[in-house]
Formats: sequence, C-alpha cells, structure tokens
Amino acid sequence: MSTTVRSSINKKQAEVEQLKAARDTLLQEFQKLSAELSIQSQPKDVVSLHIQRLKEYNELRDTGLRLTQLIADEKRCKVKEVFEEMGYDMIDY
Repeated sequence: MSTTVRSSINKKQAEVEQLKAARDTLLQEFQKLSAELSIQSQPKDVVSLHIQRLKEYNELRDTGLRLTQLIADEKRCKVKEVFEEMGYDMIDY
C-alpha cells in the first residue's frame, strides 16, 4: 500500500475516533441534563417530539396567516396592517 493511501486511511481513522469521542461527550451531557430535569426520554424520542411540535406549530401558524389574509381581503388592506392593528409584528422568529 502506498504511503499516500496509508496516510489518508490514518487521517480518516483519527477523524472517526474524534467523532466517536464527540458523540460520547454529547451523550454524557444529554444523560446529565436528563437526570437534572428528570427526563426519561432517549435522544431520538426528544428529536421526534420536537419535530412533531414544529410541524404542529407550522400548521397553526399557516392557519393563522390564512385567517389574517381573509380579514385583510375583507377590509381591503394589507396583511401587515391587520397585524399592526392586532399589535403583532410580521417577524417570524
């Protein structure tokens, strides 16, 4: 095997070891925080729940925007004006 190939393999192996160490550190941190907050969920479950809540939030936001558009159409004004009238910003955080 050439030295270039061997060098490349060694670099990749070192990179894999660093990634494994980073994963282990993150898992330890997750377990520590879970214990502090009395959370019994696994990381995959937490991510799945977060994605589910984001989807629900987006659906509710879209419904609110559609209703606001209907109000704006009825008043013959811009959606921005309806938001200002209700005391909300158009900024999507």
